[in-house]
Amino acid sequence: MSPTTIIERGNAQNELFSRSEVERILSNMLKSKPSGLLLEYEVVPECGPTGYLGEYFHLQLKYRTAESSNTQTTRLFVKTLPYQNPKMTAFIEACGMLTKEAAIYERLLNELRKLTTTIWCAECYFTRRDLFVMQNIVDMGYEPVQEPAEFLTESQMNVLLKSLATMHACSIVYEERNRLSIGEELNDVLREMTVTPDVVFYTAGVRAILAVVQVHPAYQCEVMQKFIADELPRQLDSVYEMVNPSRKYRNVFCHRDLWGGNFFFNKSQQQPVVLVDYQLARYSPPAIDVLMTIYLNITPQQRGAMKQQYYETYYNYFAAELKQQGLDAAQQLSRSEFVQSLQALELFGALYNCISATILRVPGDYLKNLKLNHPDAFHRYTNVDRVKEVLELLKIDRKFREYIIECIDEMMHLLL
Repeated sequence: MSPTTIIERGNAQNELFSRSEVERILSNMLKSKPSGLLLEYEVVPECGPTGYLGEYFHLQLKYRTAESSNTQTTRLFVKTLPYQNPKMTAFIEACGMLTKEAAIYERLLNELRKLTTTIWCAECYFTRRDLFVMQNIVDMGYEPVQEPAEFLTESQMNVLLKSLATMHACSIVYEERNRLSIGEELNDVLREMTVTPDVVFYTAGVRAILAVVQVHPAYQCEVMQKFIADELPRQLDSVYEMVNPSRKYRNVFCHRDLWGGNFFFNKSQQQPVVLVDYQLARYSPPAIDVLMTIYLNITPQQRGAMKQQYYETYYNYFAAELKQQGLDAAQQLSRSEFVQSLQALELFGALYNCISATILRVPGDYLKNLKLNHPDAFHRYTNVDRVKEVLELLKIDRKFREYIIECIDEMMHLLL
């Protein structure tokens, strides 16, 4: 019976796994500890926000080990295809998004996380083409950002950059110790999912940004209008190459989806962030992740005042993690090379931020209302064309207009 068929039946979540699969999950979780005897298990829906690219469940286990007669309980996190949204399920299966993330956990992340005592990633215990099972990081003392589209504080940025630097450093350590290239070993997995001319979500965003630039009050002279029409699209197209493995700069395993919805902060706020949702991951220069972090998670004003400090913070964490693992950062990615890559690739961060603003920074419940009450309009906005709606929002919402104009000014400053 296919997973799709199972999901459509009553009480379907408890048929997500066979008993033998759950026993394997328990064994993987206990590792070298005494073997566990599975007593019972239950799959229950996760009560938090509904995922757009997946459905979330808890796998609750009751078991005993050989060293104790006491019954123990735990719950694990399960991510599956979004079966309640058949169109989205078909899309994700067609592009292999969940399969990609499961393969990354199984083939790479479980190995990288062993290299450091810093917790930046959850451990995965089981993967299948339609789901995977991992540690429940909420039960480990972490919590998601309450408002994912909100900007981060300085303390939150610092612990986020530590996690990012640790992940990047671990990918270098892994390559050096195993004498391999992650990009080559996972070439079949780490493919581009968003920043490509073939993905309408991205190209719809680019068209919307070009339309906003065209009506920007500062660019109404004839020379600028000609630049916008003839030259700007070509310059923005250069971003397609920026996100690929670089032939000039050191590449690392990159997360590439660093917005608030993918961070879990320790409740103490002193520990590094646990990163989730790796379906967009690539093998590229670490500057790509750093730029995305700094452009998507703080305001333009904060960026102007703080970005150099954040660059330094990241690199210091990166160098310290490599030193702790016996490597010299200067030989792997020198500070000057890192700075050069930030300058060379900054257009990616600026443009992606502008595009993201048409999703994350729209007024109030605008997109939520479309998704719930006008699904065809929501699909059109996200995956077909959003020029008309974005231009209308510019007229009626001052906060959105001022923010996206500031972001476009940042982008244009890099080009003019």
